[in-house]
Amino acid sequence: MIQDFTRIIPKQNYEKWPGKLSLMVKLFNQTEYQIVKKKIRIAAIVELDPNNLQNFLEKVNKDRLIFTPLKKVAISTGFSANHISPEPNQPFLWKGCITRTYKDGQKFKEAYLKNDHRVIGRMLGYPECCIDYFIKNFPIDSCPIWVDLEGKVKGFPENNGMLRYFGPKIVAHLSCSPTCEATKEIGKTWFKLMQEIDNNLADELYKLLASPITWNSYHGVVQIETPYFVGLNSALFVLKKPRIIDWQAQKNQNAKELIIQSTKQKKVKTTKKQLSSKKIVKRIK
Repeated sequence: MIQDFTRIIPKQNYEKWPGKLSLMVKLFNQTEYQIVKKKIRIAAIVELDPNNLQNFLEKVNKDRLIFTPLKKVAISTGFSANHISPEPNQPFLWKGCITRTYKDGQKFKEAYLKNDHRVIGRMLGYPECCIDYFIKNFPIDSCPIWVDLEGKVKGFPENNGMLRYFGPKIVAHLSCSPTCEATKEIGKTWFKLMQEIDNNLADELYKLLASPITWNSYHGVVQIETPYFVGLNSALFVLKKPRIIDWQAQKNQNAKELIIQSTKQKKVKTTKKQLSSKKIVKRIK
């Protein structure tokens, strides 16, 4: 789901975008699940409504995966980093991880309980440079979007984590820089899987992350403007003056080729259908 401490204000003629963002959340979650199932990385973190737990466990068992509960998390309107335990009779979510083996699940749980971000990051398949960046900056700012950058910033759409709390993101981790090559390579794999799940939605997500975006953090509030909507979310790090990032995507030929290739595949399928229809019409005549 889209995080509950966010607000989305669609621009005129783009009123359907809040619904699209919810679909992008689902697309990312489905991709992350497949990433573990396909043995691309060891683990993934999940949050589950207890009412959906049985259905999820049946799916996990069918796919020969392991779900390891980590803790109960209270449902609240607080920032995502504040995962507090629920009071008695208070609504909650199960925070856990999925892995392919019981041993990996227990290893992840041990690292989680110790707050060992190094082991957690490695099991989640994050690049070492981005793990180092997170360990250094997370204690200071719980949403460390390129903390040393402001003004005009260029980077790869795969590395764009500015919209992560609204749904659109290609990789799970916060990149250490907008031009981190390791993140871009991971993103290419994730994006390809996204296209396999929902081609049109994946392309739309990529185009959004590649579009001009303004990210403004000030007084504990982050305002993000895209061509389609304005998003607001809270931040624990209160700045005394605004930090503004004007994002522009750097050309990424490989990712563009993926989109072009998927578009060509759609045209080929459409052409085949049209030819089949013409043959049927001729037979009828």
